[in-house]
Amino acid sequence: MQPSPPLLYTLVDAWLGWTLERTADFPKNQRFTFGQRMDGLTLDLLEAVVEARYGVPLERAAALKRFNLILEKLRVLWRHTAGRGWISQGQLLHAATRVDEMGRMAGAWLRSTEKNLP
Repeated sequence: MQPSPPLLYTLVDAWLGWTLERTADFPKNQRFTFGQRMDGLTLDLLEAVVEARYGVPLERAAALKRFNLILEKLRVLWRHTAGRGWISQGQLLHAATRVDEMGRMAGAWLRSTEKNLP
């Protein structure tokens, strides 16, 4: 029996579904520019969590640092989409809350990983 995935993986997986639903509603002329970019970055988050889960500690630390950088990029893009009226303020609040939550979890995982590095 395989161990259950880290909670961060579960959150990112759910976040991916939410993101895909929101970006599908972007104006047609912006779906390619913003939507595709945000979808791709969110998929990169999922990839980084998988790498962190199965990588050796040094690789795990690098994947978690990349994860945090991607989160920062997404934070900026979500603010821009709200500023253009493509998502509601409630959706922006949800996005910001989830991004912050995932960032805290990744940061804690990174600190514990770095503590155990030689």
